[in-house]
Amino acid sequence: MKATLVRSLGFALLFIASLSPVYSQDSVSVQVRGYVKHDVIRLRWAVSTAAAWKQSNQYGFRVERYTIMRDGKMLPTPDKVVLTAAPLKPRPLADWQELATANNFAAVIAQALYGEDFTLSDEDSRGVSRFIALAQEQEQRFLISLYAADLCYPAALLAGWGYEDRTAKPRERYLYRVIPVVPAQKVKFKQGAIYIGLRDTVSLPKPQELAAIPGDRSVLLSWNYGLLESSYNAYFLEKSLDGKKFQRLSEVPMANMNSKNGRGADRMFYTDSLANNAATVYYRLVGVNAFSEEGPPSDVVQTTGRDHLVYVPHIERAIPDSRGVLQVSWSFDERGNDKLKAFELQRADHVKGPYVTVVRNIDAQQRTISYDSMRASNYFVIAAVSRTGDVAQSFPILVQPSDTVPPSVPTGLKGTVDSLGVVRLSWNGNTEADLLGYRIYRAQTEGEELVPLTDKAITRAEWVDTVNVRNLNSTVYYSVTALDKRYNQSALSARVRLAKPDLVPPTAPLITQYNVKQNGIALVWATGNEQNLAEVRLYRALRGAKKADLLQTFQNRAVNAFTDSTVQSDEFYSYSLVSVTQGGLVSVSSPVVTVQAASQSAAGGKITSFTVKANRKTGHVVLAWTHTIGSVKQIEVYRADASGAMTLWKVVKGFEPGMEDERSVSDMYYEYAIRVLLTNGKTAGTARVSIGKKVK
Repeated sequence: MKATLVRSLGFALLFIASLSPVYSQDSVSVQVRGYVKHDVIRLRWAVSTAAAWKQSNQYGFRVERYTIMRDGKMLPTPDKVVLTAAPLKPRPLADWQELATANNFAAVIAQALYGEDFTLSDEDSRGVSRFIALAQEQEQRFLISLYAADLCYPAALLAGWGYEDRTAKPRERYLYRVIPVVPAQKVKFKQGAIYIGLRDTVSLPKPQELAAIPGDRSVLLSWNYGLLESSYNAYFLEKSLDGKKFQRLSEVPMANMNSKNGRGADRMFYTDSLANNAATVYYRLVGVNAFSEEGPPSDVVQTTGRDHLVYVPHIERAIPDSRGVLQVSWSFDERGNDKLKAFELQRADHVKGPYVTVVRNIDAQQRTISYDSMRASNYFVIAAVSRTGDVAQSFPILVQPSDTVPPSVPTGLKGTVDSLGVVRLSWNGNTEADLLGYRIYRAQTEGEELVPLTDKAITRAEWVDTVNVRNLNSTVYYSVTALDKRYNQSALSARVRLAKPDLVPPTAPLITQYNVKQNGIALVWATGNEQNLAEVRLYRALRGAKKADLLQTFQNRAVNAFTDSTVQSDEFYSYSLVSVTQGGLVSVSSPVVTVQAASQSAAGGKITSFTVKANRKTGHVVLAWTHTIGSVKQIEVYRADASGAMTLWKVVKGFEPGMEDERSVSDMYYEYAIRVLLTNGKTAGTARVSIGKKVK
């Protein structure tokens, strides 16, 4: 017997994708699948290699059934039944005659099992030569017979590759084991098994995602093969001209020929020819499982052919006029006008697109158009749109209108400087469509000319710079300009002044001059004049003091002199200064300058009055005085009675204006004197006065 496969078997040949893991060469195993139909559990199995296939055909298979559950409960010990009295082997060739005559796939299996040779006809071999050109004859027999068994379950039963269990009960679930009885010294198998019951009936699903893509007198059909890979091994594609009566496009179902890493591709494709582009055609799919059962048809898709445009437009002229409006003219073969719906003007920023339609529905007879919304750089094409939606584009052409207007000045410039000197700048991005980028400028001092930092335009509205934070400049200044694609540059943005972090203390100030005056001690000093100088602090201490006290703080950098008018006559004072930055860093102290204050004398003032009165209500004597003497430490009060002896009576503080003598003044005579003592210990003045009548 010699098998001759029908022509369509060439593109359909492939063992079912669901059993494709069977062909792994890592181990010899038996893969088993089950399917419930009515009250029968059908089994199908396959071995993994051609050599194992040959041995198993010789020795056969034993099928064992273990009852695992009954009435919803698991049995403590499964019930074992050997379903095959003798190993299942291929039936003798004579038993194949009737089925092989009616079914080509049964004939293929019979040829693979019993034929003296196994070759395809010249016509059939072209379709499968890529698949089996280098395979040996036994490999061919193995692969093709298994594929044919998937499409003819009765033939699989005859070959000993399947079994129908008609003794199964609805309330039980079983574990079936398929065991090759090949001697272990010849082939070692991994036994195959499946767990199933009569209640595991599954309705076959509808094939999914059938799509039709029309062409010129053709249609490309595609569907999702991988989605239902576990349910269907192959598909029949059916066609109808009226949407009611469908005919199959091939006698055998189509299986996926494209695989990668042992797995078929997710989608299948088939191209069908059409008699014309006017008539509507309908398509649907019918899936076939590993037990040659057909599922329900898919949803119907319909389509018509599409007339392709043979002619392509060509842009002959595209020039902006004096107002900047683009004038486009093109040519198109008049013989294509009857298929043409309209023209479109399409634009892109780059020659490869994407192109966006900017002018639609240009009349099919028209060959010129105006466009006034150009950007700095434009690529244009003319697209011819057919009545069926087919599009033919011209070659692109570049148009760059004249542009002398610079972008707007950037705004919102701000930044920070961290302790490492890293400057982070940001600003509001410009919105011009033809913006190329920005340039950054920097200056170290306020009056210094800004220097560009970037040779090329930067595209983002941010910049990172580094500066030296340990030099004498405590600030740094930045500005930004914007450039368009024609290199028109905006004016400089408003400068931003950034303060560097205070890391270096200021220079110590220096007392450069002092002058001793009657009204105090005058000091003059100089500082380092740092930009971040916040204040100068003046300290003073009496000679011999352990600690100097803060005398004055100067926050005006222009002040560099001060007169200390609180000094005491002839005292020695020590002065020192420190500078403080805005960040709170304090300089070392200036060298200490010690100065003696001027001596104070009476010439500087006098006692202007000294009165003595009697208070008649209290009977006391009231003394009062005034003077213009400075630096008064204390006033000594002397008293004498009628005997005439003047003695020191009281000592009051220098600011006291008077006092009372509580002695009675009745018929008495008293004489008083005061003496002013200065803080330097000297006498500044005296005065004398009396009260009462002196008795002679």
